[in-house]
Amino acid sequence: MWSDETKIELFGLNSTPGAWSSMPGGLRDVDFEDSGMRNALELAVNKHNLAKNDMFRSDVVEVVKAQSQVVAGLKYIITVKMARTNCRKNRPNEVCAPTAEPYQCTFTVWSRPWLREIQVLNEQCP
Repeated sequence: MWSDETKIELFGLNSTPGAWSSMPGGLRDVDFEDSGMRNALELAVNKHNLAKNDMFRSDVVEVVKAQSQVVAGLKYIITVKMARTNCRKNRPNEVCAPTAEPYQCTFTVWSRPWLREIQVLNEQCP
C-alpha cells in the first residue's frame, strides 16, 4: 500500500524547509507596494496617531516586514519603524521630517474588502 512517507506528504506534514509557508491559511510575505497592505497600514497609522496624546504626527520611516494570512478575509501583520515629525496632526498631506528617533510598531489589521470592512485588531508600540 502506501509508505509512511507518502502518508505524511499527503497530509502536508512534511518537514521540508519552507513547506509551511505555502500552506493555505499560513503567513505569506507581502510586497511593500501591495495596495491592500498599504490601505491596512494607512488605517493603522491614522488610528495610532489619533490615540497618541501629541499634537504632532508620527509617520512611517521604514516598512520592516509585511505579511498576510487568509482568515475569512485577509489579516495583515505589518512591522514598521515610525518617528515623530514636525507636522501637526491636522495636516495629513504634508511631507514631514522626522524629529525624533524611530520606534518600532507592529500592527495587525483585518480586511474583508467585499464587505467594505477593515479594522485594526492589534497595535504593539512602545
